[in-house]
Amino acid sequence: MPTSPQQDESARPRHRWVIEVLLALVVVHSVILALWLAPAGPLRDAVGDSRLASYVDPYFQQGRDVVGVGRHQVDESFSVRAFVAPDGGGKGAATGWVDLTQLDTRAARHDVTAERARLVARRLATNLNLAMLDLNAAQRRLIGDLTAEDLPSGIRISLEKAGDDPAAVRVFQAYHQMATQFASLYAQSQWDGRVDRVQFRTGRRTVPSAAGEASPDEVDAAMVSYGWRPTFRGSLEAREAFDSFVTR
Repeated sequence: MPTSPQQDESARPRHRWVIEVLLALVVVHSVILALWLAPAGPLRDAVGDSRLASYVDPYFQQGRDVVGVGRHQVDESFSVRAFVAPDGGGKGAATGWVDLTQLDTRAARHDVTAERARLVARRLATNLNLAMLDLNAAQRRLIGDLTAEDLPSGIRISLEKAGDDPAAVRVFQAYHQMATQFASLYAQSQWDGRVDRVQFRTGRRTVPSAAGEASPDEVDAAMVSYGWRPTFRGSLEAREAFDSFVTR
C-alpha cells in the first residue's frame, strides 16, 4: 500500500536524524584515527595515548607474522655503542649504549615534516628483528658472540652449518651489514677518538593480546645483541653527511 504525502513528510525528520548520527560517528572516528597517527603534540597528549589505544587497538591489531602468534607489536629500538681509543694513543674503553630510535623520536616531536633519516634506525631494528625470527636458537647464539675479527664469509658458513635455511642467512647478513655501516658512521660522528669497533642491539617490546592486561610502558623490551663488528669507515661524503645529522 503506497504511503501518503503526510506519512512521507513525517518520516523525513527520522531519516535526517539517522543520517546526522551516522555522520557524527564518522567524524569522531576519523578524528580519533588522525590523533592516533599524528606525531606527539599538545592535543594528542591532552587526549592521552591510553585512551586512543583503548579505541584503536581492538580494531587495528597487527598481523601475527610480525612478532609471533597472539602478540601485537608496540615498539622497536636500535641502540649503538663503540670501543673508542684516544687519538694520541693509550687504552681505549667502551662507550655507553645510545638508543638512536629514542633520539629520533625526541627530535621529530611536534614535527610533521621530520627528515626521512629519522626513520632509518627504527626500520633497521624492524628488519633485523624479523630476520632473527627466521633463524634458530643456535644461530642466534652465534650472532650474539660475534667479535670484530669474524669475517662475513666465516659468519655465513657458521650460520649455514647451524641451520637449514641459507636464504634466511643471506637476508640476515644483508641487514646486519647495513646496521654495521649505520652504527659505524654514527659512532665516528658521535664520539671523539678512534672508533676501533662498534656494537648494536635491537629491542622489541610487546604487550599481551588481551586488552587491559598491561600498557606498553609497563612491559620490558626483549633485547637482542649482535656482537662486536669492525668499524666501517665509509666515504668522506658519508661521514660528512652523518656529521651534520648527528650534531643537529
